Amino acid sequence: MGEIHQFTSTEFIQSGSIAKFESGIDIEGNLIVSNSIRTTELTGLVTSNTSTPTLNVGKAINNDDGSISYEEWTTPLNTPVRITASGDFNKFCFIENQTLTDADTSLSTWTTVEKGTGNGLTKTSFYNTSYETAGIYEYLIIASNTVTLQTVVKGTTVTITD
Repeated sequence: MGEIHQFTSTEFIQSGSIAKFESGIDIEGNLIVSNSIRTTELTGLVTSNTSTPTLNVGKAINNDDGSISYEEWTTPLNTPVRITASGDFNKFCFIENQTLTDADTSLSTWTTVEKGTGNGLTKTSFYNTSYETAGIYEYLIIASNTVTLQTVVKGTTVTITD
């Protein structure tokens, strides 16, 4: 089996058994793996110096030195809450887990509660709300930078006390 096998389609799927590449494998372009690769040696890897931007979420606190820090919200009933997101992003989407009253948490329902006007075309970096029921409210914030094509997801909670 000394021949060269060339795949010119956009997708090569190998499943059901172990593939052995005894003389190695050369890849031009990208390799996307949905499971795992086990190997004794990887050579010729090119690493990216692209860093993931930091996404800050939660309660924004103005510090004495002028900086801003973020923490989880804990507040009494019927108190206005502003969940804030910041970082090197131009789109934010706030998603709330709306299963607080469900006994069966497998029925989890996540709903977009804020993403700006124009179906997300106008940036909004916060979500204002208040709560009439005590509990822990969970949120996921999806932040995207459409220039660098980077997306980061981060969770936060709001704890409401009686």
